[in-house]
Amino acid sequence: DLFREVLTHTKGRWAGKPFELLPWQEHRIIRPLFGILREQPSDEHPRGIRRIRKCYCEIPKKNGKSELVAGVGIKLLRADGEIGAEVYSAAGDKDQAAIIHSVSAQMMRNEPVLMEEVVIRDSIKWITFRGTGSYYRALSADVPTKHGFNSHGILFDELHAQPNSKLWDILTEGSTVARLQPLIFAITTAGYDRESICWKVREYAMKVMKGIIDDPEFLPVIYGMDEDEDWESEENWLKVNPSMDKIFTLEDFRKSYR
Repeated sequence: DLFREVLTHTKGRWAGKPFELLPWQEHRIIRPLFGILREQPSDEHPRGIRRIRKCYCEIPKKNGKSELVAGVGIKLLRADGEIGAEVYSAAGDKDQAAIIHSVSAQMMRNEPVLMEEVVIRDSIKWITFRGTGSYYRALSADVPTKHGFNSHGILFDELHAQPNSKLWDILTEGSTVARLQPLIFAITTAGYDRESICWKVREYAMKVMKGIIDDPEFLPVIYGMDEDEDWESEENWLKVNPSMDKIFTLEDFRKSYR
């Protein structure tokens, strides 16, 4: 409901229109992330407590990942019932981290109700939610300054672009332990470096998908081909691009291929 009733798209021909989640966004991401509960609603926790703590989503370019993650950031900031929530967007550099943050800020500017609740400081990429003292901040890649966080949400964009595991390790290992239902959400296009942190997280996600590892708190979502599949097959293009014919057309894809 937050997406379609409050949030709007920010770019191109969809700018200003309600954020109607595409089927893959709704059923493979949003409903599992926020709808699968470890503890059912109670007097103490009227919304229940979420089960999913970490998500790895790998998907090709132009399938709508930036606006989806921006919406998740707003959910964690102002619609999650968390007092003093700290939400961070991180990437290989601050410019990349700022992309999601800027989209979130524009979504808020598009909705007067949201703008009454927040203070947006573009110069430092910081959004404060007045009601709970929560904030949403874009981080640079300056690793030594990233200790001491008490994170409720971490949005990690383009994990494949990380030069090493330092930023991932600092933001994901121990920084969320004081939160009741934290979320680490990594979304990325595919990389090529099999020594990278992205490959290691991907390998873990694949093992969860295949049932080799039993981790009910980890949500793997991978739109990619196996190594023995034909990358020139249109059937495979459709399989790994769930926003095909919604955001871009098959004919556009054919032109890029040619």
